[in-house]
Amino acid sequence: MTDRVAALQALAQAQGLDALLVYSDLNRNYASRFTGTSGALLLTAQGPLFLTDSRYTLQAGKQVRHAKVVLQTRNLLVEAVERFKAAKARKIGFEAGHVTVAHYEYLKKAYPKAQWIPTRGLVEGLRLIKDADESQRMRAAGRITDKAIHHILAYIKPGVREDELAAELEHKMRREGAEGTSFDSIVASGWRSALPHGIASGKKVEKGDFIVFDFGCKFEGYCSDMTRTVCVGKPSAAQKKVYGIVQRAQAAGLAAVRPGKTTGDVDAAARNLIKKAGYGKRFGHGTGHGVGVEVHEDPRVGPKAKDVLKPGMAITVEPGIYLDGQFGVRIEDLVLVTATGCENMYRTTKDLIIV
Repeated sequence: MTDRVAALQALAQAQGLDALLVYSDLNRNYASRFTGTSGALLLTAQGPLFLTDSRYTLQAGKQVRHAKVVLQTRNLLVEAVERFKAAKARKIGFEAGHVTVAHYEYLKKAYPKAQWIPTRGLVEGLRLIKDADESQRMRAAGRITDKAIHHILAYIKPGVREDELAAELEHKMRREGAEGTSFDSIVASGWRSALPHGIASGKKVEKGDFIVFDFGCKFEGYCSDMTRTVCVGKPSAAQKKVYGIVQRAQAAGLAAVRPGKTTGDVDAAARNLIKKAGYGKRFGHGTGHGVGVEVHEDPRVGPKAKDVLKPGMAITVEPGIYLDGQFGVRIEDLVLVTATGCENMYRTTKDLIIV
């Protein structure tokens, strides 16, 4: 297991910082491998410290390997400031996207001799590349997701509510070992399938509906994210046509995923096919996004995206076409960039599933 704390400390030093406060839950836990809900990681010239409270004495002692665990006796930020003062830190970085204005004002007032410097993307930059352990956790989350979509097919029938399907889907993932969902499950049927983020509602499924299932789980801190579009009964000619276009676009996007390509290249591969088919205005969102400890993280996969793909990055490829008042289609896979292309986290077919 790589020493993320040392890597982060090197990045902070490269930016001219002599200390860094990692306060956000996800970044703190990613860097320290702690899984509790309260704490802060402090990097100083005297060495890394992990602050937490007495509820996590045993947990922090077992999980935190590359920082000295210190139990706080006061408020977390009060304790952090005192530790920075003791280390005589003067240029202290903090996460600009995660520290509130109120907390920033407190830091300046509590330690006015220090220069509090906003940082952006330090931990997030490390999170871009998944190591072997992270990849295994994401594969496990993918296997659970595959099982869930196959499981739910037996429950789809006219008259069942979208939220009933979502509940069964989520229950199945829990039974398979998931610690929770990655996000609120999207189960959108009929006209609601044209809503890109149609969170499951009380609408009842009808014969002839397309149903968009967009869902995922968390396994040991790592997310999955899958979309499949299912038809209830025989699809119409229009449904088959649009589904085929999206299926080909998604395949084109996947084929574009390889080291050296940009995320914009992946988006263009899928988007151009949809445009040529005459549905460009019906595909309004990006083709994908990064996935890891968050279901939506860097890199972004969109028309203006310029992130260069590297082995270890994990992204989704999820083009769609949405016809207002009629139906929508989206197909999504989560892939891990490899040395020669990509590894798909799922095995579920992309052919139209008819129930």
